Amino acid sequence: MAVRPFSFGVRLREKGRTVRVRAEGDRSERYVVEDAERGRETRRRVHASLESAIRDTARTWRMRLH
Repeated sequence: MAVRPFSFGVRLREKGRTVRVRAEGDRSERYVVEDAERGRETRRRVHASLESAIRDTARTWRMRLH
């Protein structure tokens, strides 16, 4: 039986800022959080689990309000 990797992705956008979560690797062994804002260098963080990547994304998205 063939095993397919779990594919997962999130993209949040507002006024020139994008926070993105995507699986990296063939078997989704790592998840990458990319925080891109117009005029700034993209910040990239790698997580071993989906849970920590989602938690980091939520924290990053909430910080835009401050």
